Amino acid sequence: MAQLKAAKAHQALVMRHNEVCFKHAQWRLTEEDGQLGLADLVLRNFLYHKVNNSDDSGAHQLEVGWVKVTNLLPNSVYKDVLVPQDPLGKGHLDRQVALRIYCREKAVVGGISVRDHFEVNVVPLTIQLTYQFFKTMMGFFFPGKSIDSDDAQQTDEDRDIAKSKKQASLKRQAGSAGSDDIDKMKERAARNNTFLYTKIPEVHLKVSYKGEKEKNIEDVHDFNLVLPTLEYHNKTWTWLDLLMAIKRDSKKVLLSQAIKQKLHMRSRAGDEAPLTDVQQEEDKAKMLLGAKLLAGREKTSSKKSLFGKPSK
Repeated sequence: MAQLKAAKAHQALVMRHNEVCFKHAQWRLTEEDGQLGLADLVLRNFLYHKVNNSDDSGAHQLEVGWVKVTNLLPNSVYKDVLVPQDPLGKGHLDRQVALRIYCREKAVVGGISVRDHFEVNVVPLTIQLTYQFFKTMMGFFFPGKSIDSDDAQQTDEDRDIAKSKKQASLKRQAGSAGSDDIDKMKERAARNNTFLYTKIPEVHLKVSYKGEKEKNIEDVHDFNLVLPTLEYHNKTWTWLDLLMAIKRDSKKVLLSQAIKQKLHMRSRAGDEAPLTDVQQEEDKAKMLLGAKLLAGREKTSSKKSLFGKPSK
């Protein structure tokens, strides 16, 4: 009984509720000079609710009834980038929640925000994306950040090692650091978040994608794909780190599904012979690694063998 009373005494009290809601809103994303429109974002039935507790913990919940993103870049193959699918037929979209984000957070530790539970729920979506639009949006929201090069992305182990070394170094330097250095350390800490538990439940997608060049092996049109549940535990990331992790893991799964669909469609074509195991492996390699690998293989296969005739 005494323990229960002590727990209640230490339980945080709700100090304030904040709520923002609106029926309809539209934003236009533009370049810095405001001359060229990049995208239009339309939201309906928007609701944001925030709870502030006495111990500086809190919770956020965001719901959007409907969302649409339109590509305004010139000469784009696809204009409607993102829109919810309507499983019940036209006219029922206003009755559902297309996007729900929930975030429960603890008090800040060492200047770093602690996200105790972060979850994103999304209805089935139709996505029509081009490489150029994705690159433009990443430059808009994360200017100056490298989002193309896989070499620029550290593995989880490398990132954890680097951060542990950095934290140890900061502790050693803290005693002799000047006010400017301390401010910089605080600024770096403020950009980081500790995500104790992150979850994105399974999402059904209809995907169209156009790569950087005129013809790309990864180009797909109206492919029905399923993004499985993604979960992350005990990660200290920036929001960009989280986004890149989701991109990396979803790309891996969706590419695998797209390859299988492409191979299946090709094998069903009546005017083509069934694909051999070698051809299937080459197609998989091209989808995953690009055309450079294929070019290297073609050069090798064109050379004469030491013990036989040139391969055909």
